[in-house]
Amino acid sequence: MTNTLADWQEVKIDRSRERRQQPRSEIRIPIEVCGFNRHSRFFTEKTVTHDVSDSGCRFNLRTEVEKESVIAIRVINHKNGCEVDSRPVLFQVNWFRELPDGYTLGASKLQPGPVWSVQFTEMKNYSQRVS
Repeated sequence: MTNTLADWQEVKIDRSRERRQQPRSEIRIPIEVCGFNRHSRFFTEKTVTHDVSDSGCRFNLRTEVEKESVIAIRVINHKNGCEVDSRPVLFQVNWFRELPDGYTLGASKLQPGPVWSVQFTEMKNYSQRVS
């Protein structure tokens, strides 16, 4: 007697559904990421986002971090040519994938409140100004 553990057709359909609770917007926002690498050494690295939502983001790093590790992300803003301090927000690494020159990561926000310096309705215009 053979029991099927999964209906593979249903699994294929489920994989194609959007699993995120919020849509992401493709936008490049300069950020600084701080945390501990996979060897438990503190790192700070500047990079840019590839997409963002109110609850998460995707970006590349040269530093390897562990899945489920906690990192701090700070948006890098400039005013009159000088970098302006912004509050870092804690994120948890959900996944990472190795690239030829580093890693791409997906992370979820752990703290309430806004992270990005623009509203999502303004993001398309902001992305065009930053590029």
